[in-house]
Amino acid sequence: MWRRLGVVVSSALLVLGLYLVTARDPKALLFLFPFAFLYAFYLLIVSDRALLLSFGVFWLALSLWASVEKRAILFLVLPVLGAFMVGALFLYLKHWDRKIRGADLRKGSAKKETELLRQRYEARMESLTHLEQRVGGLLRLFERARDFNECLSLSELVAVLAKKIAPHLEFTKGTLILFSSLPEDKGRVSQILSFGPKKRIGDGIHQQFADACIRAAQDSEQLVKLEAAGIEEANQFERCETEWPVWVFPLCVEHERIALMVVEGGSENDLASFEILASQLSLQVKKIRLYETVKEVSIIDGLTHVFVRRHFLERFREELKRAVRYRFPLSVLMVDVDDFKSYNDKFGHLVGDRTLREVAQVIRENVRRVDVIGRYGGEEFIIVAPEIEKRKGLELAERVRSSIARRRFSIYDVETRVTLSVGASSFPEDVRGAQVLESSEAESRELIEKADQALYRAKEEGRNRVVSYS
Repeated sequence: MWRRLGVVVSSALLVLGLYLVTARDPKALLFLFPFAFLYAFYLLIVSDRALLLSFGVFWLALSLWASVEKRAILFLVLPVLGAFMVGALFLYLKHWDRKIRGADLRKGSAKKETELLRQRYEARMESLTHLEQRVGGLLRLFERARDFNECLSLSELVAVLAKKIAPHLEFTKGTLILFSSLPEDKGRVSQILSFGPKKRIGDGIHQQFADACIRAAQDSEQLVKLEAAGIEEANQFERCETEWPVWVFPLCVEHERIALMVVEGGSENDLASFEILASQLSLQVKKIRLYETVKEVSIIDGLTHVFVRRHFLERFREELKRAVRYRFPLSVLMVDVDDFKSYNDKFGHLVGDRTLREVAQVIRENVRRVDVIGRYGGEEFIIVAPEIEKRKGLELAERVRSSIARRRFSIYDVETRVTLSVGASSFPEDVRGAQVLESSEAESRELIEKADQALYRAKEEGRNRVVSYS
């Protein structure tokens, strides 16, 4: 406002001065023309069109007056020339004004685009940093998971999980629910193992939690996410001291679900790591199962499901070493099916094999879980009963013999009966000079030989009886 007022005042003074000067001498217009032109140029630049127009009209009026007064057309040429020059300058300024405005628009657009690109770059860099962190975490997880390759049992696998994997992931509880590998027990839970910062206490709670997870996951082969407010089994989970959310990872190999890995209280940032961990565990659990199967085949007789002779002798030596070291008693029973060659000739080998399997089953039913049973020969079995003295060893042998004698075997529509002869030896009674030795092979061989001698006497005395070496 003050600038415009100053321009108006200065213009009025200029006009008044021009009038006073030219009133005396019109030729003064010729000398004042450059200054008038500069003033008009100034008004053109400041875009004050009203003042420019009024000044131009006044200058034209003075020029007309001067031309009439002096009778010279030169005074009319000057305003025309000035108007032409001002017009040219006006067009020139308009041209550059458009260019400047276009440049400003392009500059503003470029600035906005630059800012957008900068924001995108920062977002990409942030995403790249986050991705690098996740990739680094996954690579570290893969490195730690290499220790899984050395695990040959599920207990070792869980130990690696607890020591080397769990501390680097954010969660509160972890559970491995393993299913039986036997076709007849498909879908049945065979083992429940825990890992992580917190653990449940009590087998009953473990089983309830496993049942709830299996029902929630159903037969899915994909990750199942459970929230407290979104499932019908929420009350059952709460009774199991559940930490939410619950992620159920099916461990599948060739579309066969062999186990479930359940994670409680996990962080979304570690979800990808848990998915990789689940895929690694699937292979490792399968590998351990195969290893256990191969190991079982190598130590378990396929027909009778008792230890093969080689593994039985290893276990026997271990038990005898323990008995020698701690002065525990030990009994050895050599068991033979009476007249089994004639039995095979009469009923055939298929019936004979099934009979041996049934005999082994009866033996297992009559001994303790700590007792060691092996197949010593074709129809011969051997039993080692740790911490069983001679008298109780003979009672065990009699229990096995009488159970077989009472049993009728129905095999392939054939009903048969067999009897057993049993020879018994005992430690320390039947071992000469039972010393504490580094190796107990001699003592174990001596006990087996004496049990075999007692068995031979039982055969000579009429079979279907128990005879002790001493």
